Amino acid sequence: MKKYIIASLLFTFSTVISQETIVKSEFAKYPIGAITKEKISNTLELLFSEIEQGNINPDFLTAKKQTLTMVTLHKLMNYELQKDTLTSNVKGKQLINMYPISNHEYALSISYTLQKNSSLPTIVYVVNLVATERDKKITFSIPLEYQTKYWHTEEIGNITYHYRGKINKERAQLFDKKNTQIANNLGLKPEKIDFYMCDNFQEILNLRGIVYSVKEKGKYKDGYGVVDKTIFSVMNNEDFSHDMLHYYSGKINERKNRNWITEEGVAYSWGNAYYTDTNGEMITHNRLVDELKEYLSKNTNTNLFELFSENVKIFDHIAPEVSVRSTISGLIVNLVQKKQGIEGVLKLINAGRQNKLESFLKKTNELIGLNQNNFNSIIEKLITEN
Repeated sequence: MKKYIIASLLFTFSTVISQETIVKSEFAKYPIGAITKEKISNTLELLFSEIEQGNINPDFLTAKKQTLTMVTLHKLMNYELQKDTLTSNVKGKQLINMYPISNHEYALSISYTLQKNSSLPTIVYVVNLVATERDKKITFSIPLEYQTKYWHTEEIGNITYHYRGKINKERAQLFDKKNTQIANNLGLKPEKIDFYMCDNFQEILNLRGIVYSVKEKGKYKDGYGVVDKTIFSVMNNEDFSHDMLHYYSGKINERKNRNWITEEGVAYSWGNAYYTDTNGEMITHNRLVDELKEYLSKNTNTNLFELFSENVKIFDHIAPEVSVRSTISGLIVNLVQKKQGIEGVLKLINAGRQNKLESFLKKTNELIGLNQNNFNSIIEKLITEN
């Protein structure tokens, strides 16, 4: 009975204060005029009320890089929609900072915390947004433009690089060339891309307005994109061609048909292995094939089909994320392209998403006669001849 009474009181208390979606921190001082402060506060309340209900009205968002802002807010929306009955009544959002950064722009910081039972509160998110006042209207955006306004920019072909110190122009030119080749291979026009050079994934999160995310804490080796014709580098490397393949493929191939064993192989062969090595260099497909050849010379009893199907980790000395399956798939893609052209590669990409290994081998058997029975002999020859 005692527990029931306490629970009822908590529910009643939550219901009473539920009209305020975001708690305004009492200790924070906001050096902004009262009218503007109220307009920002009211519009922010409307935006986050919608987010709680699973909606994001684009009218509340600043036009520039709006899609990137939408993606950040979708993280918060997904969190809200996944709350259970108890936690949905907890007042976990606070506006913890607000200050002017120009005559019509204001920086905001919003924290998400969660507390269950008597445990210490858990910080779930800390998010930064920029509120812009224009034509008597308040809109919000991620702080990308504000945080990079003093960065350098340089156009290399279709790519506009945004950076602080300097860029490796040789890498940048290579990426622009591969961006064009990949698009052309798939019958598309290469797109103009904004490319932000970042030291690590946590810096990327900050530029996207995510100061802290409990699900992404400690993550540092990844890049991000392509979203809103914008990419963020993998560990400050100018080449993002791996994911450009996935981006362009998504424009012409249906998700249900895309075979990920194939796509990763194409991305490795036409682009790179996505991750950098310990020296910050992008890992190429040719290098991985040479490493695979060296591995086989030291492990003469290796079953190549088992290595491929089980995706055994053999590249930890370069980067643990790199895949031997995708390396071998890249060799198969090259053979398909040699014998069947780009049309054959597209057929292999569209081999099917379900039962991806079976679907992949079924299509390779149709295209080049490669199947599980002759896999070892054919792949060994490809590795030797590479």
